[in-house]
Amino acid sequence: MIARLLFSLALGLAAAGSAPAAERPLAIDTAQSRVDIVVKASMDSFTGQLNRYDAVLTADAEGKIAGFRLNFRFLDVVTGKEGRDKAMHKWQETDKFPDGSFVLVTLKPIEGGGYTAIGRLTFHGVTRDLQFPVTIARDGARYAIDGDAALDTREFGLPVIRMLALLKVDPIVHVRFHLQAQPAS
Repeated sequence: MIARLLFSLALGLAAAGSAPAAERPLAIDTAQSRVDIVVKASMDSFTGQLNRYDAVLTADAEGKIAGFRLNFRFLDVVTGKEGRDKAMHKWQETDKFPDGSFVLVTLKPIEGGGYTAIGRLTFHGVTRDLQFPVTIARDGARYAIDGDAALDTREFGLPVIRMLALLKVDPIVHVRFHLQAQPAS
């Protein structure tokens, strides 16, 4: 469960250093944006939300997305059930690994439209390369960015959650996000 939340968290972006002169910052509209962590289980599947994050998104002089960085705290992932949140944080060892981040390395165009986002996700103290599909739409100066990243929590040193002989949480968590942004004022 926490892994899915963490992946969504990994979608949190924050600028690393100063952007090159040709890049301009974009302001993310947090009221219109969301990061969801989708967790499947044999019983009690759920979607968690990353309620707070620090994100930096930049565009180049032509208006193409040039950079994206997301920083988040795992405590800001909520599922709507206090007991489940506590169990998730125990499993993820949030007290030892409180923070996560995702840094976009590049966007590769896909034939027929869209992009493959390639970046580095840090979660549970482990950093791994991550690739996932992204769509970017523009309406004038306004951007809408959508993606779905599949994260295997076992690759980040987390055990598969099993309860009794029949209940199991799928270790593949999906972080689905929608970001809206426009040039910062």
